[in-house]
Amino acid sequence: MEDARAALELAILKIKNGPDFGSQPSLSRRKLTSILHESGKKCSLIDDVSVLERYSDTSCNSIAVFSDDDALSRSMKEVKNDKVSFIWTQFSGLISYYRRRAQDPEKLKSCVAEAIALKTCDGKTASKKAKRQICPELKEVLCQLDKKIRELYVALPDNAMLIICTGHGDTPLVQRLHKMLHHEENTIETRESIVQALGDLQAQAEVALCFCCVKH
Repeated sequence: MEDARAALELAILKIKNGPDFGSQPSLSRRKLTSILHESGKKCSLIDDVSVLERYSDTSCNSIAVFSDDDALSRSMKEVKNDKVSFIWTQFSGLISYYRRRAQDPEKLKSCVAEAIALKTCDGKTASKKAKRQICPELKEVLCQLDKKIRELYVALPDNAMLIICTGHGDTPLVQRLHKMLHHEENTIETRESIVQALGDLQAQAEVALCFCCVKH
């Protein structure tokens, strides 16, 4: 009983003070930039200010950007810096599109209806339908993203490794639907239809991909 009480009290303290509370300093989570710096590798982080504040430190180059075009431009310059061994950047056009769509009632209704309709199809048929139903706006966002990645790849020096991580999928849509359910917002969708669509949409949003290649 005393052990259980002590474990519960420690859990409460960790929730209150952070997951590193009570751990030895050597066991606390460390930033990737610090670890690479100790190995003699200089890093450059190119991203939004909020991301830099969370993940950068004095050992790396912190470069704030405010658009995908800016991120591409700064990244293409940074890959030519022989003193830098690791560069991180992020293109936010796709997640920005998802956020806008999640706040649009008509587009939200369409996403829910599409998810419900695809539940009646087998896997291959649903995949083909989903590809055909990509709207022109999303297609343009994806084309611009593909173009930026291609330009960045071309700018890389030989033998450089390019790692592309997609992150999660359409999390803004899932978060919006959860909010509608929990707060019982007045909406044109019924609660039943939201619940019906949410399972598949959440499963899709949890999928992430990672690609890796070496420039030759």
